[in-house]
Amino acid sequence: MTARPRNARPWIEGAALLAAHHRAIPARRTLNRRSYPVSPDVRFALLRAAPEAKPLAFPDLNALARHVQRERGRQSIELVDIEDLMFAGDADMRAGVSVYALDMGGDRDRLIGHCWIDGLGQDALRRALGRNQIGAHTTKAAA
Repeated sequence: MTARPRNARPWIEGAALLAAHHRAIPARRTLNRRSYPVSPDVRFALLRAAPEAKPLAFPDLNALARHVQRERGRQSIELVDIEDLMFAGDADMRAGVSVYALDMGGDRDRLIGHCWIDGLGQDALRRALGRNQIGAHTTKAAA
């Protein structure tokens, strides 16, 4: 019996194994929720999934909700309260809401972004999303 070399890779990679069994790949333990500085008068902002992307500022919660609705398309979403959101220059962490798009199986497909909504929780964002739904395309009915 021969010994396996120390640097030999296992036969099945972890990500491929999870994908083969329709399991989502676990999120990294350190999520980057730090961003560029924003103006102190900004009350509603979205930190996009890419850490190098600048945050998007919105005039009100409804504008932020409309942006999230456009980003999600027809996918379901999951809202998760977070307490470690930070813009550059902040002394303390802020509370916010992470928005994830879900696949057909209900697993997280992609991160839309982390929302700063002036200290409000996911219930306020959920109500705003309900008020600002993107309508389905309508077709003219034959008369």
